[in-house]
Amino acid sequence: MNEKFEVTYKSVLIFVSVLLGIWFLYYIRDILFQLLVAFVIIASFEPYIAKFERRKVPRTLGVIIVYFVFLSVVSFSIYILAPALVYETGNFVTNIPDYINKITLPSGFKDQILQQFLVQLGQLPSQLAKTAISVSSNVLNVVMVLILSFYMLLSREKIDRSIRTWLGNIRAEKVIDLIGKIENNIGNWAKGELLLMLIVGLLNFVGLEILRVPYALPLAILAGLLEIVPMVGPFVAAVPAVIIGFGQSFFVGVGVAALAFLVQHLENYIIVPNIMRKSVGLDPVVTLVALSVGFRIHGVAGAIIAIPVVLGIQVVIRECILSKNYKDKSSPM
Repeated sequence: MNEKFEVTYKSVLIFVSVLLGIWFLYYIRDILFQLLVAFVIIASFEPYIAKFERRKVPRTLGVIIVYFVFLSVVSFSIYILAPALVYETGNFVTNIPDYINKITLPSGFKDQILQQFLVQLGQLPSQLAKTAISVSSNVLNVVMVLILSFYMLLSREKIDRSIRTWLGNIRAEKVIDLIGKIENNIGNWAKGELLLMLIVGLLNFVGLEILRVPYALPLAILAGLLEIVPMVGPFVAAVPAVIIGFGQSFFVGVGVAALAFLVQHLENYIIVPNIMRKSVGLDPVVTLVALSVGFRIHGVAGAIIAIPVVLGIQVVIRECILSKNYKDKSSPM
């Protein structure tokens, strides 16, 4: 009886501990999300910092150079693109009723769309205020993540030493090697994704300019940025461009739809296979599930971060669970 009671007591204790652990992780989910984003940034920057180290450049200087280049490129891009983007987007919002009127639709349906648009336009001031607060909060989060990743990159050697202290040299080497493989996978994804966004954005801009579609710049930037959300992003980016195209004429609308179809096929069959060759491909079903879970947990940012997280999990499963060599090496001496 005593032994039975002891087993039951331990089971209850373990169950309660697991529940408390899950509750605690949920409670600090925002902090965990920031750590995940910081790790993705670290994994993206580490290959460049490692190149500096191989050329005998001190790690601290390498980290500073990489961050300086990254922040300079981002700042310069915002400085060049922001004024034109704000101007053209403002014109686009103002002219949406005209585009809807030009599209051949049943009059009742068209009036319904216009009425809904006017309702949304009336709520614009309050929405802008909420957006401003949200942007301020997100900017603060971005700054915090950048600072966190910066100091983690600077402290890489200290972190490695701490892992060796906690786990011992043999196990620590395996863990450090695993982290390196995760960083390599995510780093390749990040480099490929940035290049993919740039190419898709340029292709859309050139195509929209040839078709003389208004607001080609913001539409192309939107198409490039949404490339970071696989499968769903390109479709969402094509919708406003097609609407504006049909607002110009039937043939322009068909041309924009054909452009979106062409860019998507070039991306799927030529660009992605060549650019993403080093990255491990994900099954479409896994990708959709990851995007859905990421969006449910943390909105658009969660959907964006979902793919690199799954890539990291994929490495862990491959190296720790499926790899026979890893199991053999992990067996006690």
